[in-house]
Amino acid sequence: MKHFISLAAWLISTQITFAQTEKINLSDYKLPEMKRHRLDFFFQTSGENSSSYFITDDFNQDTLTLKTDLFTGEYNLGYSYYRNSPKIQSSVYARSLGNFSKIKQNRTNYYPQDYSDLNNYLSFDYDIKYFFSHSNWFVNSVPHYSLSYYSRNYNDENTDSKSIYTRATVGFGGGKGRIEQVQDFRHAILLIEELEKRSVSKRNVSETEMIELSTLISQLKNKRFFDSRKQKEAELVALDSFFVDKGIVEEKSIQYFTGLEDMWSYGGSQLRESGKQVLFSITPGYNFDKNLEEEGNNINEDFLMEYNLSFVSKNPISVKWQGDYGFGLNHEYMKRLRQQNENLEEKSYYSSIFASGEIGFFPNTRTYFTLNSNIGLINRSDEKVLDKENYSAGLEIITSAYYYISEKLRVGYNISFRNSKNGIFNSNVENTYNKDFNYNVTLSYAIF
Repeated sequence: MKHFISLAAWLISTQITFAQTEKINLSDYKLPEMKRHRLDFFFQTSGENSSSYFITDDFNQDTLTLKTDLFTGEYNLGYSYYRNSPKIQSSVYARSLGNFSKIKQNRTNYYPQDYSDLNNYLSFDYDIKYFFSHSNWFVNSVPHYSLSYYSRNYNDENTDSKSIYTRATVGFGGGKGRIEQVQDFRHAILLIEELEKRSVSKRNVSETEMIELSTLISQLKNKRFFDSRKQKEAELVALDSFFVDKGIVEEKSIQYFTGLEDMWSYGGSQLRESGKQVLFSITPGYNFDKNLEEEGNNINEDFLMEYNLSFVSKNPISVKWQGDYGFGLNHEYMKRLRQQNENLEEKSYYSSIFASGEIGFFPNTRTYFTLNSNIGLINRSDEKVLDKENYSAGLEIITSAYYYISEKLRVGYNISFRNSKNGIFNSNVENTYNKDFNYNVTLSYAIF
């Protein structure tokens, strides 16, 4: 009887705690001031000397032989920077990647087909928002630059191919509202709930303490370490000190340490955001594409101007539910300065109105369900801003889920449906439809 009463008391206290955490509004959390740098570099190379094979050809006296030597190499260098403060939200992403392959083929009775491929790509993106006041009015700038180079060289110089492409844009704008990442607040809630489930927490945690723990989590995740093992050790020590100093945990057991380590490692992987934001931007741009092997008319050169007005709402309904939506207007004007295809018009216009919505369910750190849809009305024309004979409409619905039933059984799926219709207001042409349906279902079962 005594054991039954103790168990009932524990279940009741656990449900009370979970009810309290479920009522917590994730939108109350604001990220602390932070700076995060990250540099990643990847390189690999491989070579292959294939074995020869022989083919007897009835039309030739000699046996045909083929031997292929292959050498490849690739690299990927990426740098990212994120800053968050009451006045500034900014992110920088720079990337350089490339690959090289060389193939040498020795054939009897046929000319050799040796060639090499070289691809290089460089890009830079910077998005900065400067906020003026607590009402969250801001100005925004988004520079972008990308450069790519492609080359294929054969032994026969007349078939070489080389091209270069570059794009540069600078967006200017402003608006009102602020969107914050709040998954660290949810991470703190899951940590406290895990301690409750393992019966190692001695008291309820106030919402003020929960926010304090969330701030600590955000700071720990953005400290720089060069050794991942030392990083985890420092993080767990800091969390343990918080729980002990606050009197949340008194007795330490293996249940406490394993629960703390598990939830720290996997409790913050699901992105959650909160806030509303309206943004207007103007983005001039320049595109340049040149075929380096051809003479004469070998350049595509465009000037473009894009206008965008959008509204986005990120709403963490509860610890488990997320509901987001957005809508907006977009218009793009392009002036073709030089074109290899002389049949193209000098100008082109693209306009769209769009809306989107998404709902997500995250019952735990493993299982999730998402459903989102997008709908748009588009107008394209080479003659004027809006051409009533060139409207099209599109609808997209995507749903995905991953269900962790048990350690032995997991189920997941991804389903997408897209439908578009052209010429919807043009009675002189027959409407055209495009439909696309894709699905992917996975089932993982461990027999032993």
